[in-house]
Amino acid sequence: MRNQLFAAICWTLLSQILFSCNDVEIVSMTSPDSTVRSTIWKDGMEYRISASKNDFTYIENGNLGISIQDMENLYRSIKSVKGPFPKQELVAEKGISDSVVINWNEYLLNFSEGERIEIRIFDQGIAYRYRVDKESASNHILGEKSSWMIPARTRVWYFERNNHWKLKSYAGEWLSTTIEQLTADSERGSVQGKPLVFEFENGTYGLLAESGLFNYSGMRYEVLPGNMLKANFYENEKGFTLEGNVSSPWRLAFVADDLTQLVNLQSIVTSLNPEADTELFADRSWIKPGRSVWSWWSNSTGTPEIQKQMVDYAKELDFEYVLIDADWELWRNKWDSLADICQYGKDSDVKTWVWKHSNELNFSRDDYVVIQNFMDSLVQVGVAGIKVDFMNGEDKTLIDFDEAVLRHAAKRKLLVNFHGIQTATGEVKRYPNELTREGIRGLELNVHSEGPITASHNAALPFTRFVLGHGDYTPLTFTAVGETTWAHQLATLVLFTSPLQVIAENPEILLKHPAVKDALPLIRQIPTVWDETVVLSGSKIGELAIMARRKGDDWYIGVLNGGERKSVEIDLTTIGTSYKNAVLYRDAPTRIPNPISRNFNSRNQHYSEMITPFVMENIQISDNKFLVDVGENGGAVLVLTDKSQVLNN
Repeated sequence: MRNQLFAAICWTLLSQILFSCNDVEIVSMTSPDSTVRSTIWKDGMEYRISASKNDFTYIENGNLGISIQDMENLYRSIKSVKGPFPKQELVAEKGISDSVVINWNEYLLNFSEGERIEIRIFDQGIAYRYRVDKESASNHILGEKSSWMIPARTRVWYFERNNHWKLKSYAGEWLSTTIEQLTADSERGSVQGKPLVFEFENGTYGLLAESGLFNYSGMRYEVLPGNMLKANFYENEKGFTLEGNVSSPWRLAFVADDLTQLVNLQSIVTSLNPEADTELFADRSWIKPGRSVWSWWSNSTGTPEIQKQMVDYAKELDFEYVLIDADWELWRNKWDSLADICQYGKDSDVKTWVWKHSNELNFSRDDYVVIQNFMDSLVQVGVAGIKVDFMNGEDKTLIDFDEAVLRHAAKRKLLVNFHGIQTATGEVKRYPNELTREGIRGLELNVHSEGPITASHNAALPFTRFVLGHGDYTPLTFTAVGETTWAHQLATLVLFTSPLQVIAENPEILLKHPAVKDALPLIRQIPTVWDETVVLSGSKIGELAIMARRKGDDWYIGVLNGGERKSVEIDLTTIGTSYKNAVLYRDAPTRIPNPISRNFNSRNQHYSEMITPFVMENIQISDNKFLVDVGENGGAVLVLTDKSQVLNN
């Protein structure tokens, strides 16, 4: 350890000497454990970047730079390099883990015009951002040169939706192809949304994404010849204007040795965001995760009386919230009715969320005074959270609007759920009042003509979209399961991360229908945030997802099958639990007519006439391994807890 410390000090001092002259031609950087190496070198009038892990180059010959109007000579000449500076941060991750320690080496590249690139080298890859200080009040960004060349024959996971909504709502189906075929196989052309996930030929996994999307436009990826991916923005050549100095979001190029590392990259994505305002969030006691009932998916919003009934259902389910979706503002005396529901819920310890269309709030004048006035009204009647919908884009003005919602909500101790929005980039660190956001293809599609959701999509989500953060998939249905099974649906409660878990299915079915009564104890006690997340052996993106998640001393293991029937070995060796008794939910051996009538759900466009039900049984585990038969597009849930007897009540 003493020798390692001495070497690090010597390298730091040597770096200051070697990198303190003009026109630096090459910069070499390493991670704390020295497995990740990144090189930046000069190529004519620009700089390029590569990155490798354990001598496998996963990013080749990428470009660096940003273009700003009236600043033509940016990022052409490195004046000095500072670093490495060893850094460490304890990240309290709300979702996949209780907390995690992040280590990295930090470098600062200073260029001749005063511009900079900040680079962090993690044991899992690299992140960098552009910083430009300019005295003028605003800067017009014309684009970025940022690009990443992917190794040949790499399999890439991307989301696809064959209509104009693809890059507006990020609600596409997750598919895969080779990097060479990405443009040809993508029905909507060469621009792809984030993240992109890679399966490299050496068995490791890659991630391209961004983190800390504030005061900027959201980045997409344009596929170019030669396996090159280039930064792309909604505004294209028109560009966008920033107030004050330029600080881009972080550009991420990570690599994971296995799927557990891939899933837990979410902690690094979160860590790269700014800290929360200590005054704004001095008190966080009001920020509470939980489950919510939701009538819109099954039968629309209905009347105030129906929403009071939903409060009763939430109380009986031990849920924390009720979500009142679109059309509540059509009620006669809407504010009085809403106040009445909030008070009714307060008496039952059930808090209320309400929906709002972004078009009625997105007016930037007077610091979004329309948002402020509406939120003041919500607070006055006792609302706990707001669901803002239909931003449908990630241009600079919409990103500013998103932050305005979060900021003004925090000032009033209101929770936030975004729908019709791009994927998460770790915003929860700066605004912990964001409990979830959509940016995902979820069960809402099962009440639209595009549905139903495929099993392979679900089996891909834990390793793709959810790597960037929470997602409001709105899980669980027994009436519109598509090709999936009831056990598959139960497993989504375990594998899909969302501190606010909005349950799609009609709560009357959950509480009263005899066909699903054995699932009720699980639904009542399932956590929405976790202390630890481990991917178990046998998992493969889009084919099989086996994940163990711990809350306190309890373990929940979920299995999502995206293909044919198989016998799955559940190996608990890696989690080291001592429990021998467990409760298992698995697929029944045969399909049957759906015992739940379509009359429960008036909105169902994809009612399932035939379904595969689940079987609940008590089992004993020996040697930390057991086999479970998982049906075609099926699933399983295993509960290891000293409270297992609760599941049998």
